Amino acid sequence: MNPVLSAYTTFRLGGACRDLSTVETSAEAAERIREWNAAGIPWRVMGGGSNLLVADRGLDEAVLRVASPRPDCVLDDGCICASGGTALDEVSRFAVDEGLSGVGFASGIPGRVGGAVCGNAGAFGASVGDVLDRVEVVTRRGRKKILPGESLGFGYRQSLLQQTGDVVMRAWFRVRRDDRVRLLVEREDILDMRRTRHPDWRAVGTAGSCFKNLPPTERGGRRRAAGALLEAAGAKAMREGGAYVFHRHANIVLAEEGASARDVANLLRRMADAVRQRFDVALEPEVRFWGKLGGAAPSAGG
Repeated sequence: MNPVLSAYTTFRLGGACRDLSTVETSAEAAERIREWNAAGIPWRVMGGGSNLLVADRGLDEAVLRVASPRPDCVLDDGCICASGGTALDEVSRFAVDEGLSGVGFASGIPGRVGGAVCGNAGAFGASVGDVLDRVEVVTRRGRKKILPGESLGFGYRQSLLQQTGDVVMRAWFRVRRDDRVRLLVEREDILDMRRTRHPDWRAVGTAGSCFKNLPPTERGGRRRAAGALLEAAGAKAMREGGAYVFHRHANIVLAEEGASARDVANLLRRMADAVRQRFDVALEPEVRFWGKLGGAAPSAGG
């Protein structure tokens, strides 16, 4: 029986894939990649599944899942070195415990280090690319490489890794000594804010923010919140089947028990259409789409 991906995404949705291999080390990843390549089996990479909508019919592809059974963080020459399968929030927790600043913005962000690096995850105006020193990757051919952070072409919620397909297996984050008590207070404040404004992804199906914030209207300005446009367009009242918009945040979709990936995709397209019609603005999805969703999912740029 093929593995069902709903067990591995925070939306708790998605059908089966051709094969699933969970790896922790570069050696394990390289071995499996070479096996699939030799057999002509197409494959994709999954981290924590926190920013992903998988089609109900699943995939005719294998999935390489990078996951560590426990947090793997160590200090290494002025950096925190973390495995690609470590939860990003655990990196922030480790930094506070060690009295180190630089990654506090990552407190409470779901997902794992590998996916966070690939998508340049961030919050409060800071992002992974700002503090990444280097990464260890396994290429699509199954070769291990060390790449400097500045070579990854970071942009807003993007990097060149999304084009190369290199698999992030380890990352080094630049940090600096700081007051541990202050850092702990800062972390708790961020977690409290997230609990107030965001649903608990451990308790309900969700992928967090579904659309990227918009570029600033002037150079050096702040990005415009997609949630504000969605709320003004009436998104909070929207529902499609078992998928509905979170009442506290118009850029977050929840999937109740019995929902389908198609429900979520239909809702996301409806939300994007509402913003386009009201403001003549095309929202770009932050959620990634895997498999055939019947044209329901909004495309990049709307």
